[in-house]
Amino acid sequence: MTESITPAAPAGWFPAGVEGQERYWDGAAWTDHVRPVGNASDQSDVVAAGPSAPEPEKKPRNVLGIVALALAAVGFIFACIPGALIVGWILLPIAFILGIVALFQKDKPKWQGVTAIIVSVVGTIIGVIVFLVVAATAFNNAFSDTVTGQVGTSDIVEEDAPATADEPALAAAQELVLGETAFGVDTESGMGWYAVQLTNPNEDYVFGNASIKVEAYDANGVLLDTGIDYSTILSGGSWFVGRFLQVGSAQIDRIEVRGPTADAATYSPAAETGSFTLGEVTTGSEYDWMTVNGTVTSNFTEDQDMVRIDVIARDGGGKIVGVDSTYTDRVPAGGTAAWNVPLWQVPLDSKVEAFPHL
Repeated sequence: MTESITPAAPAGWFPAGVEGQERYWDGAAWTDHVRPVGNASDQSDVVAAGPSAPEPEKKPRNVLGIVALALAAVGFIFACIPGALIVGWILLPIAFILGIVALFQKDKPKWQGVTAIIVSVVGTIIGVIVFLVVAATAFNNAFSDTVTGQVGTSDIVEEDAPATADEPALAAAQELVLGETAFGVDTESGMGWYAVQLTNPNEDYVFGNASIKVEAYDANGVLLDTGIDYSTILSGGSWFVGRFLQVGSAQIDRIEVRGPTADAATYSPAAETGSFTLGEVTTGSEYDWMTVNGTVTSNFTEDQDMVRIDVIARDGGGKIVGVDSTYTDRVPAGGTAAWNVPLWQVPLDSKVEAFPHL
């Protein structure tokens, strides 16, 4: 800033441009000496054309940086609110871009732009975390509601409750029965597969959201991998298939199956519990793999989402040579849905069987 002075002014105290202060002029330039107005014991006579005091410098403002910071702050708040995530995800990217542009404003403060960028990045991360938590909670609630609808609302049997004359005592639930098992390894991918047959001998009990663990061991008893399935096991027999993802070049010698005990069974009268019926299963071929198609019909009173279809393939001698599974998006209550699944690395003349699960 250029200070306006009068070259002919002699040295002395003159108004400093700030109310209530004077600054000393040494006859050639302003000095750093100031004093309150009125302390004139040694004040030189003020000439008519004294030097003018310097104007206080105005600091520039970065308007774009301020706007970016405001948008980032508002977006950060909305990103923390589950019901308003979309608003936060719109505002935060805008604030991020404006913050970057604000950094390149010449002779303007940079701190607003830097702060806006930091807040928008942190807000985006928090928004993603909130979204994942909301999605996981919604999925868990939906899954719990589905299981509740599947097994009915009958009370769990209390062994100590005495039977009345009108209500005979309920029979205790029996353990699941393990039947045939099979396993193998795809040499090309290094992934193993398994198939286990489980029978629920209880007509009026189901195993809701049951965990079925299948462990693969080598000849030395080393546990190679564990496959885990979660399913509602209805009354009767069925097959469950899955994959071992970490077998690699090892050889599976045997498998062991671990499932729920009878204590985990839930009382659900057969008359109140729905079931599935499979339609005709057909096979075809595409390139060097088999295609399997079929339909599944539900007699449940409610729509069933994500119904799983497990498929096994047997060669001419009845040996299981491959497995796979698929899901239907929805099977309407009392309705039918189509499904299809490809089977890799199995003879094209294999006989296939399919089993629906909740």
